Amino acid sequence: MKQMKQRLGIFLLVITAIIPLPIRTLAAENDFSSPASAAFAVDYDTGKVFYNQNADEPLGIASMTKLITAYIVFDEIEKGTISWEDKVPVSEKLKKMSKDPDLSNIPIKDKHDYTVRDALEASLISSANSLTSALAELISGSEIKFVDRMYKQLDDWNIKDGYLVTASGLGNEDMGKEIYPGSKKTDENLLSARSMAIVAREIITDFPEVLEISSSQSKTLSDGTTIWNSNEMLPDFYYYTEGVDGLKTGTTPLAGACFVGTAKRGDQRIITVVMDVDPEYSRFQETANLMNYVYDNWSYKTVLKKGDPSSQSTININKGKKDKVSIVLTEDLSVWTKNDNQNIKIFFEPNKKQLTKKKEVNAPKKKGYVVGSEHVYNTTDTLGYLTKEEEIHDVSKVALKTDIERANFFIQIWQSITKR
Repeated sequence: MKQMKQRLGIFLLVITAIIPLPIRTLAAENDFSSPASAAFAVDYDTGKVFYNQNADEPLGIASMTKLITAYIVFDEIEKGTISWEDKVPVSEKLKKMSKDPDLSNIPIKDKHDYTVRDALEASLISSANSLTSALAELISGSEIKFVDRMYKQLDDWNIKDGYLVTASGLGNEDMGKEIYPGSKKTDENLLSARSMAIVAREIITDFPEVLEISSSQSKTLSDGTTIWNSNEMLPDFYYYTEGVDGLKTGTTPLAGACFVGTAKRGDQRIITVVMDVDPEYSRFQETANLMNYVYDNWSYKTVLKKGDPSSQSTININKGKKDKVSIVLTEDLSVWTKNDNQNIKIFFEPNKKQLTKKKEVNAPKKKGYVVGSEHVYNTTDTLGYLTKEEEIHDVSKVALKTDIERANFFIQIWQSITKR
């Protein structure tokens, strides 16, 4: 009996070691929530928001910062100012930092020349802080000047809620005496979950090769060091989740456990962000829960097809042979909607610039002449889009189905009499 109890104790210890964190039991689909300070999910193509939990409050982003740095590196390579095989000078300060396991997980070998490719792969795959800072120094001369460049990049993306002090995501407390001007010793990088999703979308759009790096389980650097991806949602990893091919982890005491992820299933790619996940749970499991929630509960529904009649059906003609003419959609009209909530409303909006004050079309006009737009929306969906500009995805132009000919003089007189 005593041996049996000992074996049972050992078994329980092994099981505890194998399972890093408890898996949260999900609530009903309509009551989905995440044990994080912020959580966000958005469609990559249309910008439709699927889930928003405190997504507009700036919070610590830790090493998710490296996506901004990576974008700038890709941009400089595309411009030709640096190349993949350029050597990256590493200062003594950064070499020393790299040997501190609390600050960097890749010790830099003193006599080895690292390339831009080495540094960027180490930054994105294994979150190497020192090599990230070295890239910043290569591009701008100093990390402080590079942070200025990062601010400009955020401004180009119309992101206004960012607060940055380093290129890697480390806080000022880890940077020694040289910190970003005007910042405090305790400051770290901050960004909202919505803005973090914008950063992820921009880098995937402009430099899709980032996914080749972020989806790599491991890489061997030119110094012979094998690095492993910190993203545990990739194939053969513990939290493997279908379709995941990126993007970046982040962890500091202030930021907590963070992850900006992306997955593609079929033709649909989504971007998710979880920030400051409750320590009792895994950021990867919570990301998987959020991704599965989106794919299981949202669909892109085509409500009218190209060539279908508009909801108004016809439009009045001024001085034409006919009083009315049919109007049709010039493209499919689709809307994102939750599968259990399809309260969809469609309405036609005339284009005032194309019509008379009486909302008529002046004859003559050719088939295809645009007279307005067809709108669709879910009356109970308040989540909106990643940016205001993207709400145009729920709109289709409406045009004349046939040519309209101008009536002769006598018919016009008769029309003017009968319309009085």
